[in-house]
Amino acid sequence: MRKRILLCCLIFIPAISGCTQTEAQESKEQAAQRPRLTNVEVQTVHPTVLEEYLTLTGHTESMYDVILASELGGTVMKLHADRGDRVSRGQVLAKVSADMYEAQLAEAQANLRLKQAGLKKAKTLYERGSISSMQRLQAQVEHDAAEANAKLAESRLERAIIKAPFSGMIDDRFADRGEMVSPGGQLFRLVNRGKMKIKSELAELDVSTFHPGSAAEVHIDAFPDMVFQAKLVYVAASAHQASRTFPCEFELDNPKELIRGGMMVRIHVLKDTHQDVLVLPQTALVETETGKNVFVLEGENVRKRNVTPGASNSGMVIVASGLNPEETVIVTGQRDLVDGQQVRVTSRKD
Repeated sequence: MRKRILLCCLIFIPAISGCTQTEAQESKEQAAQRPRLTNVEVQTVHPTVLEEYLTLTGHTESMYDVILASELGGTVMKLHADRGDRVSRGQVLAKVSADMYEAQLAEAQANLRLKQAGLKKAKTLYERGSISSMQRLQAQVEHDAAEANAKLAESRLERAIIKAPFSGMIDDRFADRGEMVSPGGQLFRLVNRGKMKIKSELAELDVSTFHPGSAAEVHIDAFPDMVFQAKLVYVAASAHQASRTFPCEFELDNPKELIRGGMMVRIHVLKDTHQDVLVLPQTALVETETGKNVFVLEGENVRKRNVTPGASNSGMVIVASGLNPEETVIVTGQRDLVDGQQVRVTSRKD
């Protein structure tokens, strides 16, 4: 009896094993036949607000950047400043030889003292009736002429002394002590970086949109974590003949003097504010032979939809047509999708 039971068990076990292997094989074949679902991320679109900015490029210049020159020719006698020095308004920077002008001033001042004495005496004599009114007037005229000549000589001598017209830094020096300079010869370059200007250009289509006073944000590669505030102060009335663009200038404060002249910048100026618009990431749009398209989720499947993009800003774009509010759009994983394809949603943004 025991032998019969053992024999039955041995016959039954292979039968069970054979069934299990067959079922596993069938499961693998069915899984292989099922379509693979593409993982996607979706976003439901709602009416919102998008600010549209115009991006310009430009370069910085110091608001106060001048070349100081000698009005008079002569030898550079003294230099009181050099490259990198900080100077104050009115500070003496250099002096050019002026022996002749000093002598002329001394002569003019001596003549003025003589005419002052003559005028004083003429007034006394006139009060006594000793001279006529014409003689008294003649003394006054001679005095006034001498006074004017003294002031002229003094002004001429002051031109031999070069002073700083404003506070700033000596950015360059062009002459050495003992060097002969001609009238108008350059001596220093004086720069004040407390206020900067940015030179840029506006296209013909944008020139009527922006006016002096428009606010702007300035980005500089040298300071990637900083945003500077600027203001449009000038738009040219005529365009460049070659580029057909209109020169413009922005102004910004630079109290810590971080910004230097000649830096390349990007300028963002608010162009328009769009209300109640449908907005998507620009990456959600797919370029095909029919234009711009998006994939809209309907149940577990997607539908290809042709759309018309509008203004954009910071990676977001307005969908002007082709999309309705509260529809759900594929924003990630849509590149290889086809119309009607079934997908698996892994992330949803409402």
